[in-house]
Amino acid sequence: MREGYSRAGTLALAAALGALGGGIFVAIVTKAVPRMMSHMMSNMMSSMMEQMGAEGCDPAEM
Repeated sequence: MREGYSRAGTLALAAALGALGGGIFVAIVTKAVPRMMSHMMSNMMSSMMEQMGAEGCDPAEM
């Protein structure tokens, strides 16, 4: 009978640690993704502006 309680406690501890770890992971990822997307979009726009300037277009006129 004691074995059942031990297994249940172990499973409960594992579930709690998994939920805590998963919550921390999600919190970090949800903050990192917008920053990465913003940085990527900024670089992409700069690159497009440079390409347009190299082809003789003035991006400021558009």
